[in-house]
Amino acid sequence: MTKKNTSWGGRFTQSVSAIASKFSNSIDVDSVLAEKDIIGSIAYAESLQEAGVINKSELIKIKRGLNQIKKEIETGKFKWNPSLEDVHMNIESALEKKIGDSAKKLHTGRSRNDQVVTDLKLFLKDETKAIKKKIKDLQKSILNKAQKHYEDLMPGFTHLQIAQPVTLGHHLLAYFEMLQRDSIRFENNEKTLNQMPLGVGALAGNRFAINRPKLAKKLGFSDITKNSIDTVSDRDFVTDVSYSCSMLAVHLSRMSEEIILWSSSQFDYVQLPEELCTGSSIMPQKKNPDMAELIRGGSSKTLGNLVTTLSLMKSQSLSYNRDNQEDKEPLFKSINFIKDALEIMSEMIKGMSFNIKKMLQDLDLSEVGATDFAEYLVLKGVPFREAHEITGKIIKEAERKNLFIREFNLSELKKIHPKIEKDIYKFIDPKRAIHAKNSLGGTSPKKVKAAIIAAKKTVSS
Repeated sequence: MTKKNTSWGGRFTQSVSAIASKFSNSIDVDSVLAEKDIIGSIAYAESLQEAGVINKSELIKIKRGLNQIKKEIETGKFKWNPSLEDVHMNIESALEKKIGDSAKKLHTGRSRNDQVVTDLKLFLKDETKAIKKKIKDLQKSILNKAQKHYEDLMPGFTHLQIAQPVTLGHHLLAYFEMLQRDSIRFENNEKTLNQMPLGVGALAGNRFAINRPKLAKKLGFSDITKNSIDTVSDRDFVTDVSYSCSMLAVHLSRMSEEIILWSSSQFDYVQLPEELCTGSSIMPQKKNPDMAELIRGGSSKTLGNLVTTLSLMKSQSLSYNRDNQEDKEPLFKSINFIKDALEIMSEMIKGMSFNIKKMLQDLDLSEVGATDFAEYLVLKGVPFREAHEITGKIIKEAERKNLFIREFNLSELKKIHPKIEKDIYKFIDPKRAIHAKNSLGGTSPKKVKAAIIAAKKTVSS
């Protein structure tokens, strides 16, 4: 048998069994919230003193005791007791040992229900900022590479088939844009995270004169939650952050997939830094893109974590339920993975080099100018659908002759359509054609350079 829990044990004659205690404790997961729990408790104690619930002397004792516990936790000297269930009761119990009966007053009008939501929001506010910073670092790595290669040509792909020429810089900027949307998602998360839950009690509100707006300001919140029932039962913000992590993980996974493909001998588009690769225990020649593979594989866990948080809430009646204890582990795992993956990816981008020669070679060995050929006919007055069909027939004939369109002589091309002139060869040359893709968002070096300048302003703000 375990010791009777002093936070709620008055109603019980029997102690929680050892197996139930083991099953229900969460200290191995939620101890990470200790700092935020102490910050919230100090601010709440000040509110209690202002409300006349505790006196100045008791407030000083409580603050001194909590700060001592904080130092013990930071230095690893604090001894966590699993039988006390969670981070909140561990700290409260330690406080009582340090300062005596004054500690018993700290929980007046407060419940672990509003306490844990406050801790979690304070924690996520910091983690969101940290993730946004790491996103920005990765974006900067991408921009540096894009700037270096803003006019270098490579094949653009659809369906993993060579489609049209693009610049490598333009291709890299696609990932910058994905990450920018990720950053915006985390910014949006900050809005709901900025509503302070503390001071609503278990679910019905607080009878003591707690100044919630003032308390919110102390804790760095811009607003307070509006409904006590919703406050303690709400985990939308957990799901929102988990979703943001999942979308970011999907983008990092797509980036990883491309790195894996491009580093293969078949593509040979990129060389990865050796310090971020591994070899084989049997094949001496191998240089494996393990970090990219681990990001790709790890991203699946964030998707599973999102489903866990959604499933956790879907059948809960109002208000608080113990189910919500299970929201932290998947959330924390997603956050930790994302932070590590962003750092690894940033280092990978910084250290990689591109094989521009191979990219150009692949362009030369493809009918990459086919679309430009059709557009040439359009400019000669041929309707696009007709131009598309004519170009398709030329490509069919080129395949039969084992040639590329550019290898046809002018007389052959004129037989296909009389409006084709000598300038067709310049028109379909990728090195020339790329400059014509000059629309906003296009791949011309001029537009890519402008996009890089604009992107740099975004990440520097």
